[in-house]
Amino acid sequence: MQERGEIKDSDKSYSKFFNYRKNLSEDERIREAGALLNEIKRVDVDSAYNKVKYKIDKQYSISVNKTLTWITRIAAILAIPLLLLNIWNFMKSGDKKFLAENNFTLQEITSPIGIRTHVILPDGSDIWLNAGSKMSYKIPFVRETRKINLIGEAFLNVTKNKLSPFIVKTENTQVKVLGTKFNVKSYPEDNNIEISLTEGSVMFYFRNKQGRKVYTKLKPNQHLVLNKINKKVTVRNEKLSKYISWHKNILIFDDTPIQEVAKTLERWYGVKVVITDEEIRNYKFTTVFENEPLSRVLELLELTSPISIKYNNGKVNTKTNKLSKSIVTISKK
Repeated sequence: MQERGEIKDSDKSYSKFFNYRKNLSEDERIREAGALLNEIKRVDVDSAYNKVKYKIDKQYSISVNKTLTWITRIAAILAIPLLLLNIWNFMKSGDKKFLAENNFTLQEITSPIGIRTHVILPDGSDIWLNAGSKMSYKIPFVRETRKINLIGEAFLNVTKNKLSPFIVKTENTQVKVLGTKFNVKSYPEDNNIEISLTEGSVMFYFRNKQGRKVYTKLKPNQHLVLNKINKKVTVRNEKLSKYISWHKNILIFDDTPIQEVAKTLERWYGVKVVITDEEIRNYKFTTVFENEPLSRVLELLELTSPISIKYNNGKVNTKTNKLSKSIVTISKK
């Protein structure tokens, strides 16, 4: 009989075990859970039960055997939900986030300056990335939602899937769709975020200055502009070709300010554009270029406007062995 105050060896073992569990690191608990799950998969329940039953039959009477068999089955039935409960609690803890994040592979695709890139996502959606853009998504891709993170500009032809909405995340904004065609422009250095919808419908939302979510639903042929500074949204119906033709290698300037033209040329052709005269900063261009080299574009811009354009080739840095960007200088004639 155990005297009051006496500690059994089994109690010491339990205490030692619980102390051991408390001191386990996050990684150790994750590996332990993984090992436990592997062991569960390897257990042959029927074979184990038959072995236990055989031993019980040899040692006890028929009446005791029935009782123990009943208890064994109850224990097995209770052990399974108990094990599942422990795993569920484990997954609900802080480790859940760690495990979830580490069960996915992050896929990143970059379209360098001067390059436009075509990508087909695992769900069959077509994505065209404009120059100087980057897109990332997690694999497996199709889950409750299909999410991509975008920096820069992309034209998307999204495969419809009612069970898995498609979400494009940019800086502090999201676009949610089921299946549609639309353009998203969100370069970090630009003052605006722009959405152009050609087919289907999209839900655009962002947080205003008060931190509240603001939702805007777009219909086909609508163009949305979010000013990142004052957080104001404008939506208008218009012809969208000038916003989306880039993915077909067609460059359209439609009453486009020279500063915007310069920025576009820098991204498309990988050059640096310098505007030297303030007088021409308000000048606007209206023209179309299709698969034209930079030399031809500069030539036509100069012929059709009161500007002079000078082109200087990039030079190789002898110390770093890297080629500097070519410089396009725009001045008044």
